[in-house]
Amino acid sequence: MEVLHHFSHEEHPLIFVEELQNDGANEFVCSGCEESIWGPAYKCSRYCNFFLHKSCAELPREIQHPLHPNHTLVLQVPSRPKLCEACYRSCERCFFYHCNTCDFDGLHIECASGWRTKPEDCHQHEFVTIFQQIQFTCELCGEDRNSFAQVCRICQLLAHTPCTEMPRTIKIIADRHWLNLVYSLGQVMKEHDDCVLCNLCGKKLNLKYAAYYCQQCDFVAHLECARQNWIGLSDTVDSSIDLIEDSDFEEDEELEVIKHFNHKHYLFINRNEVEVHDHKLCKGCMQSISAPFYSCDQCEYFLHSKCARLPLKKRHPNHPHLLTLSARGRESYIDGLVFCNACGRYSHGFAYTCHKCDYYSLDIRCGSILKIFNHEVHQHSLFHALSSVEKCRACDGSENTNGVFVCTKCSFALGFECATLPLKAKYEYHPHLLSLTHVTAKNDFEEYYCLICEEERNSDHWFYYCAQCNFGAHPRCVVGRNPYIKYVRNLTRKYHQHRLNFVRRTKVSRPCDTCGETFDGHVALGCTQCKSIIHWTKECMDKWIIK
Repeated sequence: MEVLHHFSHEEHPLIFVEELQNDGANEFVCSGCEESIWGPAYKCSRYCNFFLHKSCAELPREIQHPLHPNHTLVLQVPSRPKLCEACYRSCERCFFYHCNTCDFDGLHIECASGWRTKPEDCHQHEFVTIFQQIQFTCELCGEDRNSFAQVCRICQLLAHTPCTEMPRTIKIIADRHWLNLVYSLGQVMKEHDDCVLCNLCGKKLNLKYAAYYCQQCDFVAHLECARQNWIGLSDTVDSSIDLIEDSDFEEDEELEVIKHFNHKHYLFINRNEVEVHDHKLCKGCMQSISAPFYSCDQCEYFLHSKCARLPLKKRHPNHPHLLTLSARGRESYIDGLVFCNACGRYSHGFAYTCHKCDYYSLDIRCGSILKIFNHEVHQHSLFHALSSVEKCRACDGSENTNGVFVCTKCSFALGFECATLPLKAKYEYHPHLLSLTHVTAKNDFEEYYCLICEEERNSDHWFYYCAQCNFGAHPRCVVGRNPYIKYVRNLTRKYHQHRLNFVRRTKVSRPCDTCGETFDGHVALGCTQCKSIIHWTKECMDKWIIK
């Protein structure tokens, strides 16, 4: 048995394996380059999840490199603060070569060994390196640089290293087709005007420079936006199934009687409006029922016509895999709730779930938003920008890891949480329905307060309003952080002898019996018999003392 003592894993020796293959249950990833391992490799002789390609394990500890000819570069384990001097990406995950003598951060192992780009992978000609730092404008992305440059011997293209390594063809989450790298966007989009927008960030593209482009659907993206969102070159997406848009189903005929997969009885169409105070909720979206809707003559079961006709399979630009409509909780759900990975809310309604990713779900509001959609509170169309770093203007929120919906006509952006707020809401201590709205102009002589928590509110942010009573309030004070939870449920808990209900509590409600903190729109569990109230969190529930 071949044994290796490697500097990157000093705790245990490594043993050589002739054929290490991934399978459906396990994926072996190299700790040196973070690529999957197929074939000969080294693995830890104990139980550490540590593997190295044979080639990574045999990398020389010291090298001389033309990008840094004055000093020797030494192989190092991943280090967070370092940046590769060739591609300017972080060295926090992979082996890299570093100079211990000067402030040259280092080179990734692939940059150190492959500083001449392979033409079959990227550009059709070979790029060579100019071995001195120069001031130049990259002719592929248009960025000004003061660094090492690459030049194509045939085309005389001058570019910085990351752009020369962009593959010719990629697939990204947001489009079902393959995107091709074009070196001059203006040459392939001659019929378009100068205002061509990136489909990933919503900003204008300069037609002089390179971009990724799909001729079938006119999808176009900046190089950096595509880099942030590509899936890779492998067929991770099942391209045999097309993207299903909700608009394909909206014009379907509304049948008088249907059999839905989530209910055992037949459902009958009802085109008569119902009273708001009836508190009838749609099982799909968990909003008040409105005509047209389907109902069961034997059960208290209601379903909006649109929710009943949702596609069973669909794709979403936020996720690479096919999503399936689900109406019951999986093992990862708690108390029948699903967590939406886009808006960050819990819901009792239907959701689109991924069978490949155990913990990825989208509630049907987020899962059904089209690439371009109209919101009643904003006057222009919005489109989903995956790569945008804009703040949500409705709440000033900036934690939009799933992108935002941007307006190309004005400086407006909307996060998933605000985009999926109910347009109408009922507050239990107010007699009328409240409408989601906003104030477009500030009045310097008027103060704006939430009439529920009595704190000042930002006049530029969205709020719920009753014109009849001049009543305005924060969205979270009206609907809470999770407006799509059914707040009447009989739950049994091992740490409490009575049945519990989900209840909505705000800052002005009585604090949690366990931690003493206010609720601020969070979900709570309440007992009507002993009047207990606690946060719906594992920490508070685990500490709850049986009374």
